Amino acid sequence: MRVLALAFLLVGSVSASVSAGAAERTVTLDVKDEDVRVILKTMQTQCGIKNLLIDKEVAGKGMVYFNDVPCETAFRVIFKQFGLAGHVEQNLVTVEPRRN
Repeated sequence: MRVLALAFLLVGSVSASVSAGAAERTVTLDVKDEDVRVILKTMQTQCGIKNLLIDKEVAGKGMVYFNDVPCETAFRVIFKQFGLAGHVEQNLVTVEPRRN
């Protein structure tokens, strides 16, 4: 009886982990010399974000390789790489140049 209960607990915790991980969206992207606006819009689509607000001064090109990176992490990396400031919420991402 103890073995059966332990097996049930283990299977239950693995299922919970898989379910939680399945809900988190990720970004897979491999681009070279691509405009940051195109990169952000591609990430918006992959992450299922409905609203993306990009300041008109946001510009630049770069190389990005992401393989199943969580969306929020991917946006933070792009902000840092391109010298941007931004805010990521469930259905809204705002992006602007970082002010010194």
